[in-house]
Amino acid sequence: MSRMGDTIRASRVKYGLSEKQLAKKTGLAESFIKDVEAGKRIPSDDQAKRMLKACGVTQSVGTEIDTANEPEVRLRPKPRPYIIPVPEDEPEPTPQQKQAQAESNDAWLDALGGVLKRVPVTDEKGLVMDHVLFPVTGGKIEGASPDKVLLFRVPDDSLSGFRIHAGDLLLTVPEKNPIDDAFMLVYYGGVRRVRRVKKLEGSRLMLQSYDRELKIDTMMWGEIQILGRCVKLTRTL
Repeated sequence: MSRMGDTIRASRVKYGLSEKQLAKKTGLAESFIKDVEAGKRIPSDDQAKRMLKACGVTQSVGTEIDTANEPEVRLRPKPRPYIIPVPEDEPEPTPQQKQAQAESNDAWLDALGGVLKRVPVTDEKGLVMDHVLFPVTGGKIEGASPDKVLLFRVPDDSLSGFRIHAGDLLLTVPEKNPIDDAFMLVYYGGVRRVRRVKKLEGSRLMLQSYDRELKIDTMMWGEIQILGRCVKLTRTL
């Protein structure tokens, strides 16, 4: 069917007319009316006005025709969710690869300036739930490659003592090494968490959370995986 055909059919049924009765009232062929309602033929504006008036349409017939002639707007399908896997250690690039990457970056700096990048919003399991646009400045977002940054949605109030609350988004850039007193996205116990990190002697790390009171987990560096450093907080109202 077409939107015009749907409009005419709905008006006819609402007014209680059969296709044959509408044909008699308008002087049009019954087969023509059936084809219009099936979307096989498109009536002229004059024919459409005659059919709608015969069906008791009292509002502006021209407005009714304009609305029926508007193209159907198809909704963009919602993207399927996907999971960002925990990254594995990547081999150190060779000097030749570093040089090639540097030359490529230089070539694209001007082209990338001012471009917006869709940054994924992830939860504690790595599931991407949404995307947020961030400006790319000089080919970077907060000094990192645009393809490597993400927004971590805080799942609870375990950091509320640090003024980080459930639902807040933390912009996170790649970082594999612990940084003292930084909020870092870490992976252990099968989930991703944000904790304030303090380095202790040896290879020990202090992971701090703060709800109603300060909580501390002391772990060896090798027991967790550091995924990134949280550099900016975005709060939704």
